Amino acid sequence: MGREGLVAELAAQVQGTCRLLIITGIAGVGKTALAERLSLDLAPFGVLLQETVEAQGQVPDFGSFAVRMLEKLGEAVTHTDRTDRPQLLARLVQALQTRRQLLLIDSLEEWLQGNEQEGWSEFKDQGFLQFLQQVLAADSFQSRIILTSQELPSQLLALGTRYRNHWATQLLTGLLAPEQLALFEKTGLAPSPYTEGYAYLVRMGHAYEGHPLALRVIAGEIGSRPYFGDVTAYWQRYGHEIETVESAIAAAAAGQAVGADDRWQLDRFTQALRRNVRQRLEQTFQRLRQEAKFAYILLCEAAVYRCAVPEDWWLSHLEYWDCTPEKGLLALDALRDRFLVEEAIESERYTLRQHGLIRSVALEHFQHLDELV
Repeated sequence: MGREGLVAELAAQVQGTCRLLIITGIAGVGKTALAERLSLDLAPFGVLLQETVEAQGQVPDFGSFAVRMLEKLGEAVTHTDRTDRPQLLARLVQALQTRRQLLLIDSLEEWLQGNEQEGWSEFKDQGFLQFLQQVLAADSFQSRIILTSQELPSQLLALGTRYRNHWATQLLTGLLAPEQLALFEKTGLAPSPYTEGYAYLVRMGHAYEGHPLALRVIAGEIGSRPYFGDVTAYWQRYGHEIETVESAIAAAAAGQAVGADDRWQLDRFTQALRRNVRQRLEQTFQRLRQEAKFAYILLCEAAVYRCAVPEDWWLSHLEYWDCTPEKGLLALDALRDRFLVEEAIESERYTLRQHGLIRSVALEHFQHLDELV
C-alpha cells in the first residue's frame, strides 16, 4: 500500500541507535499498519510483541503492563512480585536490555491525560514514563520499542531532548496520489486511466487527502453490493459530497476563505463511513472536549476557514469565549500536540489549516458550541 521508502528509512533508524520510535498522526491515518509493516523489516528482533492499549478498557496501570510483558517474554512472575512495582520496572528494563526484542505499544494516547491547568498529554501512571526514561538512559539496550499515538507525550518530548540519538518521531500524513491509486488497485478497483471511473477515484483520493482508512472504507463499499466494482455508479449516488468539498476548495483559492455554512460530510455520508471513520474521529473530539475545553472550542471555531490562514485569525475566535491570550496559545499547543492542526508557510507567512476530515467533523460540532455556555 505504498510508503516503502518511509518503511526503509525507519527500519534503518531502528536497526541503528534508535531505541524508541514514536509514530504519530490523526486517527485512521495508518499508524498501526505502518508499525506492523515495519516489524517485517525488523525480523532480526524476533516475533513482534504487541500491546494494544485501547483494547484494555481499563485504567492504565504500569504494574499490570509490566507483568504482561514479562510473562510474554517467558519470565516467571509470582503473586508477591506483582505488587512490587520497582522490581517489576527493573526486571522489565533488564529483560529488554539484554535480548533482541521488538515491542509495539499501540494507541499510546489512552495512557495520557491533560487539562488547561496542569498541562497536556502527560502519563496517567508515571511508571510508564519511568520505564521509557530508563530505556533511553541505559548504557546499552538490545531491544527496540515502537509507539503509535494520536498525541505526542509532552513529558517524553522533554525527556527525549537529552537522548536524541536514541529516539525519533515520525508524523504520518495521508497517502500520496500514486499510493492512493495503489490502494484502490489492491482492493480490486483498477479502472483504465482516462476513464470516468479512474477520474472519480483520483478525485475521491484528493478530497480525503489520502486518508487510508477512509479510502479503504470507500473502496470496500464500491467493491461490494450493490456496486460490485462500478465506480461510476457509486459516484452517481455520492459524488455530490466530493463536489461540495471541491467547490469549497475552489472558493478558497478564489479568495473566499470563510465558509461557516459549509456542510461537509466526508466522515459520514455512508453507513460504513459513519461506523468506521466518524466513530474514530468522534472519540478524538470527545476526548479533547473533556480535557481541553478551549482547544476544542478553537478547533470548532476555526472550522469556518476553508484554507490555511494566519495564526491570529484562529486565536481571535477565543476572544468571544473570555479566553486570555495565554490560554489561547496553550489551547493551540494542545491541538499541535494532537496533530489536529497543520502548519505551513504561505507567502512568507506562518499559517494554520485543518485536514479535510477533521474539518468535516469540526463543522458539525461548531453548530453545537453554544451548548458549552
